[in-house]
Amino acid sequence: MKVNKTKSAMTALVIAAMLCSAAIPIRAAEAQWVNNNGTWSYVKEDGSKAKGWIKDNDCWYAFDDNGAMRTGWIASNEHWYFMGESGVMQADAWVEDNGARYYIKGTGVMAKDYVKDGYELTEDGKAIPLAESKSVVLTDPEAIEGEVIEGNLYVDVTTAKALELKGVTVKGKLVVIGDNQTAGKLTITDSKIEAISTQTRNTEVVLSGETEIKTIVLEETAVVTPDKNFKGEVEKIEVQSTTKGEVVIEVPAQEVSTRTYASVDIQAPVESLEVKTDTQIKVNADVKNVVVTESAKDTKVEVSKGSTVGTLTADAPVSIDGKGTINKVEANVDGVEAGKDTVIKDVETGKDVEQAPEVNKPSTGGSSGGSGSEPSITYYTVTFKDMDGNTIDTQTVEQGKLVTAPVAVAPDGMVFAAWFKGDKRYDLTKPVKENLVLTAQFGVLVDNEDTLKAAAAKGGNIVLKNDIQVNAKVQVSTSVNIFGDDHAIISNSNNSVISMGDDNSTELNNGTVGLYDITLKPTDKLNMESGIYICNVKGTHLIIDNTSIFASSYTLNIFDDASDMTVDITDSHIEGWAAIRSFSNNSDFTIERSYLVGTNIHRGYGNAYSTIVISGKHGYYSGNDYYINYIPGTLGQKNKLTFIDSTIEANIDPGSQPQKVLSLQYGANENNVKFINTKFINEGSYWILVQAPKKCNNSVSVNGSEVQTDDHWFYYTDASWYNENDSEFTINTPEELSGLSYLVNDKNIDLNGKTINISGDIDLENIEMNTIGYDVTKFNGTLKFTNGAGLVNFVADDSEQLLGFIECTTGKVLNLKINGNVITDESGNIINSIED
Repeated sequence: MKVNKTKSAMTALVIAAMLCSAAIPIRAAEAQWVNNNGTWSYVKEDGSKAKGWIKDNDCWYAFDDNGAMRTGWIASNEHWYFMGESGVMQADAWVEDNGARYYIKGTGVMAKDYVKDGYELTEDGKAIPLAESKSVVLTDPEAIEGEVIEGNLYVDVTTAKALELKGVTVKGKLVVIGDNQTAGKLTITDSKIEAISTQTRNTEVVLSGETEIKTIVLEETAVVTPDKNFKGEVEKIEVQSTTKGEVVIEVPAQEVSTRTYASVDIQAPVESLEVKTDTQIKVNADVKNVVVTESAKDTKVEVSKGSTVGTLTADAPVSIDGKGTINKVEANVDGVEAGKDTVIKDVETGKDVEQAPEVNKPSTGGSSGGSGSEPSITYYTVTFKDMDGNTIDTQTVEQGKLVTAPVAVAPDGMVFAAWFKGDKRYDLTKPVKENLVLTAQFGVLVDNEDTLKAAAAKGGNIVLKNDIQVNAKVQVSTSVNIFGDDHAIISNSNNSVISMGDDNSTELNNGTVGLYDITLKPTDKLNMESGIYICNVKGTHLIIDNTSIFASSYTLNIFDDASDMTVDITDSHIEGWAAIRSFSNNSDFTIERSYLVGTNIHRGYGNAYSTIVISGKHGYYSGNDYYINYIPGTLGQKNKLTFIDSTIEANIDPGSQPQKVLSLQYGANENNVKFINTKFINEGSYWILVQAPKKCNNSVSVNGSEVQTDDHWFYYTDASWYNENDSEFTINTPEELSGLSYLVNDKNIDLNGKTINISGDIDLENIEMNTIGYDVTKFNGTLKFTNGAGLVNFVADDSEQLLGFIECTTGKVLNLKINGNVITDESGNIINSIED
């Protein structure tokens, strides 16, 4: 509001009839109007002058701090009001002031961002002809689908009680108006809106899909709710209602501010709540910070059972109640009080504060000497809903007890699948530890390949009636949950059982795929590349729960252009040449209570691999040529893998190379792998192979301890010294020597005509050196020890095929010297099968 309104000479013309008489009434002696030299005051029964707002004969008046009646424009709680020359607050009236027109709503608040009688009331309240503005009054929702509105979009719910907006961009505000009586509903789907302003009561605004909202302003006691498809949150919600009643916050928000006479019920998570006027706040969800400002005296905050407030900062007296938890109360004034049932873990007082609530932590039970106090019992509320959000049943469950699910009646053509918490199945065999909202999931029943593939293409929930044999991969292109009911999908294909993303569909981005109680396997164990193949997806959530998957090569194969995934594997068995192979970036894997097996038995030949493989783009075969680029690549970057209470087996077929538990391959960069309470089963000579150089900053920890390169079971390989265009190289570390073994054994690099110099002693203590060359992949270059260098504490590999330090065909070993403890293989070999 501009300053000239506060300094107006009161020449305003009131066009509409006032609701009250212009005459100043004279009251009885105990309370009366008094005129002192043209200044009116209202003297109350106790003889004091009224200040602020009073209501007399159904008219509202305002007084300054000296008790003088106010006229003209006044600001109160950040709203503007206009008081006539008689002092009466104007309502439902047009006012002219300094050449501009303003409309005063029925509540007395000056209208802004509003339409009335063919005019738009702008943000500063001035009326302009609607035809001259960029704003639009909605008449046909379908006509503006996909449109961009540069100004405000006004939606009147009086005539159309149920409206839906789709794909609309509003750069101004979406303003909901009405008659404060009609119960309207506005659904906003997949739209982008700067701000929503609700200016009518009894109206519900529903947010759906990919809708983006920055700010919601609740000027009346309307309700804004998210439906089950809404995926976002709101940056800021401002509660400005001037009427009493209750405002319910059901949308997750970063910031909520209240400046209202209505009570506010917080039912969705909020980062910050600022209370600017005295009101009643009900906290029925977690709120990180609550600030009660100095102007919000006598505010009451009730924290419900199961809800938590991080920090409550009180700059004004406040009453705290409820059975919830407040981690910290910061009392900056006296008068902050708390009920005995509220759990308060910490209290901090400001300077000169003498009265503050005490720390009130929950009882842990037990007694000490005397009778003691009874242990506290915590109860949680479990709400069961159907897929449309209707409540089926509500139960109160003691902490640590099980909840019994009600019967959920499936819609026609569907069967019950499971109870879900969010986008994951809830395990009813686990004790209740929090308030829960569980939603019934129903699915279509399938019994053959055609019905399975049709249902997978459509998405939703699928329930297997029996084992299903498929002749080609099952293509998943959108969010889907497959419930096996302990049945299997058996593939005759040599490709994969389930494929995601290779059809170039984008519908799986940020979607969810769940596999529950199912087995995926090939008809022939030697004839299926992958169990699940994933590529070209972003932000997808993959859930594997109580499921078994078998493949001959890469069981869970996450390939190029998959990123930002969340993979949750629980109570499952995954087995293949590599149980998990991933090229993904920025993805989060959690594997809990599961059994992962890496084995070449299914592969059908002797090459070994690793149970878990993180692959980078650099370091790959192309035809018969092998290319290595040792800088961090574009794939296999910044992933997090956490294994909890699981078993990792690296199995081998007798007589073949040893399998590894984990490989971080060339180009893999900044990956973090944690094994927590995990059991390892390994028959090879080493467990973890890191082919990526140290500068790639990968980390591996076991039970909280970082694994170092000198640990016995950590095998670090560095072949970064090799460049196929060079003919001479120098290596001086065990890691680089291991890199030579890797190049010869695993990659079959032809080193003919190339010389590898060792210019310093290489200490192999605690390293079971893998033979350089074996069987048909023999060393054919020149290995030259210079400056008196040699091997220290050499231990030869004693497996059946890998004998001694090096095998050669046309290669040469010059000036070899062995120092320290020397342990040879069973044949006593240090150098085996020198043919030149």
